[in-house]
Amino acid sequence: MPLIDPILASGAAVDKSALRQYLGAREVATPADFGGVAGGIVDCSPAFAAALAAAGTVFVPPGVWRITETIVLGTGQTLYGAGEASVIQAREDPWSSDDLPTYPSSFNAIELQSGYCRLRDLKTVGGSTAVKLFGVQGPCVKNVVENLSIWDARIGLVLDGYDDTDKPCYWNHCGRILIARPQIDGVLLTVESTGDTPNANKFHDIRVYSLAAPITGRGFFVSTGKYNNSFIDCEANLHPSGEACFRLGALADGNLLINFYAESSGALPGVRIDNGAVNTSILNLFSATGGAPIWDTTGAGAYTAINAGYPTRNRLHDAVLTDVKLEGLTVETEYRDPDGGGLVEPDLSTCHTWLVSAFGGDVTFQLPAATEAAGRVCRVKKTDISTNVVTVTANGGGGPDGQPLRLANRYDWVEVVSNGAAWWIVSASPGLVPLNTHFVEGVSLYQPTLDQQIYPVSAYSGPVEVRLPAPGTKPGRQATIKKVDTSAARVIVTADGGGGPDNYAVQLRNVGDYVTVVSDGSYWYEIAGRYPTPIGGWYSPGGGGFNRGNYSTQEYASVGFLYNRDVENAIYYHGLALGDVLRALILDLKTKGILE
Repeated sequence: MPLIDPILASGAAVDKSALRQYLGAREVATPADFGGVAGGIVDCSPAFAAALAAAGTVFVPPGVWRITETIVLGTGQTLYGAGEASVIQAREDPWSSDDLPTYPSSFNAIELQSGYCRLRDLKTVGGSTAVKLFGVQGPCVKNVVENLSIWDARIGLVLDGYDDTDKPCYWNHCGRILIARPQIDGVLLTVESTGDTPNANKFHDIRVYSLAAPITGRGFFVSTGKYNNSFIDCEANLHPSGEACFRLGALADGNLLINFYAESSGALPGVRIDNGAVNTSILNLFSATGGAPIWDTTGAGAYTAINAGYPTRNRLHDAVLTDVKLEGLTVETEYRDPDGGGLVEPDLSTCHTWLVSAFGGDVTFQLPAATEAAGRVCRVKKTDISTNVVTVTANGGGGPDGQPLRLANRYDWVEVVSNGAAWWIVSASPGLVPLNTHFVEGVSLYQPTLDQQIYPVSAYSGPVEVRLPAPGTKPGRQATIKKVDTSAARVIVTADGGGGPDNYAVQLRNVGDYVTVVSDGSYWYEIAGRYPTPIGGWYSPGGGGFNRGNYSTQEYASVGFLYNRDVENAIYYHGLALGDVLRALILDLKTKGILE
């Protein structure tokens, strides 16, 4: 293209050929330049075709320009007007705001058959499709369609993958468009033949408005479309005869809806999700329809919602949360009561807690293979009073912690998690999970860390002191210490800092003696036990009252006032205690010289 400065150089003759070429390159064609006449009577189709053949940019002046054939834009071409005043009428009858439309058109009003086109600032009336984007001449990419008013078309706007995967319908931008009184659909994404799906197209501020005109289809219909087709600040306000304000078909994958507005006085859903539609994200949905805000037709839940839907406004998938504060938590539950018992195979992608009745017979609750459920948590609880058992297993064999787990009683429960290699128990009702133990022998002093719950201790090699940690270091911790050998040596339970359970040293003398203790953070308390323990004696050989505590060997031999806490031997030890009291009384009388 020539530059103007050399052509109009000061003091030089003007090169008329160069000037004509320069001005011609900047001319904007109009249909009037090629025989078109505004007014809605004359067929201006040939004029539009001639104008677009002659120039890359065609301006549609104010007026009604009637056509009987499709206006086709090729690569890089622009068709624009003066807004609402520039009307392309693709039918015989003129537009009327009062009369309901008829839909006689058998042709599309405008087609963008390649890429890098611009269509803007126009009003269209009629057309089988008002504006269609598809790859015929070349890839249909990076087209801009904006500031349009589309009236009375069977379908307002179509993006079509068509018949050639090398000419896809990608990366187009459509914005600030009114689609009024469509007969079937407002916006349609589809594949007419064997082409690729329309992908990654952007739709911003598009309103589909039925007014009083019946509609048979949808405001927006992604029949086929993938990979971040995004619909931002769009709206569908439809006649009650419609199907859905927004519908995602079986071949919709990865589409995004942000700030969508759905309205209808009919029972239309705000968003309908068909079986096969996956990875939809819906953010900030406002639905003022008589139907469901989100109708998931299969209940598969293959979508993510944030501030969308009712009653659950948030549905998250594949989310990683760090440092979360929960102010309320609800988990999905399912109840299963198989007739005659049998197999229950849970779907852990949709439910966390399973309430299982074995009233009809024994039930096998089979977890999926751990390799297919990495990170999944599942809670199972037996709910019935029958003697039938719910056995928790895993597909491929084994079960939680490597073996089947039996829920034999009403209210028994277990919670398990998969690490991708195996199922592991993380919590369970009391009695279902084996307690951890640590065997102690061959030492005179053992200071347990209380990482285990039960400590069997052998004093076969000599007395053993089990010194509990300071109670302040283990608040709430519980442990059981049990003497397991038959020797006469004792196991003595004390605490760091002095004393022991209930503030005295517990002596386990016989095989099977034990004590169970718990810390409240300040003291160790005995909560169960079985062992002989002194409960009384004289302060001195001369008497003076009862004293609970530890005694010397001589005092044990002379007084021997012992009581075993084992209920089974209570009567026997009460008898021994009575005899010991009598012996102590006689000893005191002898000491005072009353008896010889």
